[in-house]
Amino acid sequence: MASRLQDFFGMSRGPHIAGGKVPLVLHLLAPNGRAEQVTTDLAGFWDRHYPEVRKALMRRYPRHSWPEDPRTAAPPTPRR
Repeated sequence: MASRLQDFFGMSRGPHIAGGKVPLVLHLLAPNGRAEQVTTDLAGFWDRHYPEVRKALMRRYPRHSWPEDPRTAAPPTPRR
């Protein structure tokens, strides 16, 4: 499943299928649509990798929201 990284703000755990037993593979995209990370462990990504990804993306995309705690941040309004 590919979607902008910001679309997962507010989630502490990634989506699962098969009654919550199988995590989906997430392709977390930068605002330019390129994959920044591929993971099945969203919680681990927030803990271990997001702080560094946030620093890099904040410099490249300053107009976008990059909260320190993405688990409690609201996702952006969907684009039409």
